[in-house]
Amino acid sequence: MKGVSNEWPTVDASAWTLAGVEQQGLHAHEWYRHDSERRTWLFKPARQERQRAFGEDIVEKLGSELARLLGVPAARVELATRGEVRGVLVEDARPPDWELQHGRVLMSEAVEDYNPDDREHRGHGPQAIQTALRRFASPPSSGLPPGFGAFDAFAGYLVFDALVAHVDRHDRNWAVLVPPPGSESSEALCASFDHAASLGFTLSPADCAEHLRAASVARWASQGKASRFEHVRGTPWQSLVTLAGTAARLCTDDVRTYWQDRARSVSDRSVADIVGAAPALPDTTRRFLVELVLANRRRLLDELS
Repeated sequence: MKGVSNEWPTVDASAWTLAGVEQQGLHAHEWYRHDSERRTWLFKPARQERQRAFGEDIVEKLGSELARLLGVPAARVELATRGEVRGVLVEDARPPDWELQHGRVLMSEAVEDYNPDDREHRGHGPQAIQTALRRFASPPSSGLPPGFGAFDAFAGYLVFDALVAHVDRHDRNWAVLVPPPGSESSEALCASFDHAASLGFTLSPADCAEHLRAASVARWASQGKASRFEHVRGTPWQSLVTLAGTAARLCTDDVRTYWQDRARSVSDRSVADIVGAAPALPDTTRRFLVELVLANRRRLLDELS
């Protein structure tokens, strides 16, 4: 599987104007603007990991494209450089003048004594999240069916996580949007963002090649666990696929069937085309990525049936 001629372009953001800096944990997030863009964009440098099959920039872009393939609202991502620094530009998911509130704020409202630092993530599960999102609409301009609420969309996020082995949906990795005062718009779930911890992102090229040689991609995929959701110590971790199924079954049959149909629509060729557009990947890494997504699709279809 060779790279195709329509590889993703890389945006030179060297001349973009710094619009602001946000401190998130240990990292400062730099937002930039360009005259041609209505919203600001976050520049995320790609950390250099010598032993990994692909960089954070590639996995972030792959995640965005695969989310759109599934029909999940997701922030736009473009490969980019600033000077000699490689990374991605991520479009701000907030409409102008809207406020973003991370999930942990809502969980504190919905779950008594919610502790965001609890190692077992108690309270951070589908039922409590459904309660927390009850008053929120689906993401603005999402293209989801009329009548979908925020949790109906969030169930799709978990289906997407299972599809791409995204293991980092913690309570600051999903959010809601609050419109400005006086607006007639509804509070809504934010589009999905930050998908860098996906697609076997810690594997080396040799690891990918070995899984292909041993025909063990599906077995490796089955070990993906929902480590950012509530878990009782001493019991088996639930898988990402099981978590997605649990969330889907909390929704109406129509919503569950919608996400099942969306997963079914993810064809072998569409996945191969997306992976083929990623630049500078070894052929074995491309093959591993396609097999991983397709293995997870089969597991999801079984779970959602």
